[in-house]
Amino acid sequence: MEKKPRILIVDDEESIRFTLECFLTDEGYEVITAKNYSEAKEIIEHGAFDMIYADIILGGGKTGLDIIREAREKGITRPVVIITGAPTVETAVEAARLGVFDYIPKPIRWETLVQTTKAALEGRDPYRPD
Repeated sequence: MEKKPRILIVDDEESIRFTLECFLTDEGYEVITAKNYSEAKEIIEHGAFDMIYADIILGGGKTGLDIIREAREKGITRPVVIITGAPTVETAVEAARLGVFDYIPKPIRWETLVQTTKAALEGRDPYRPD
């Protein structure tokens, strides 16, 4: 039996975690969720995932960018997609500097989620049509 790709979703909003988890599970992925930086850091320590979706604003003084830094410091180069309800040029530039795969605003459309996930896991350009 083929191993399902595991996706880590980090968002402090339960409804967002739940929605993304449902969409990705329906697409055949295994999903792990974390509601904050501390939970995400614990998962990152074990490296048991194939990609990350992280919200920029997590509360508690930490951000999705902190999650990327943590993963990169551990030598984890899996694709990371930043999701945000408050996109700014500054966070987009910092995310790009940290090597994120994509940076997408909320609300996330199902089609965008599916296309971005497939592209990230296949190592393709997220803006190239299938």
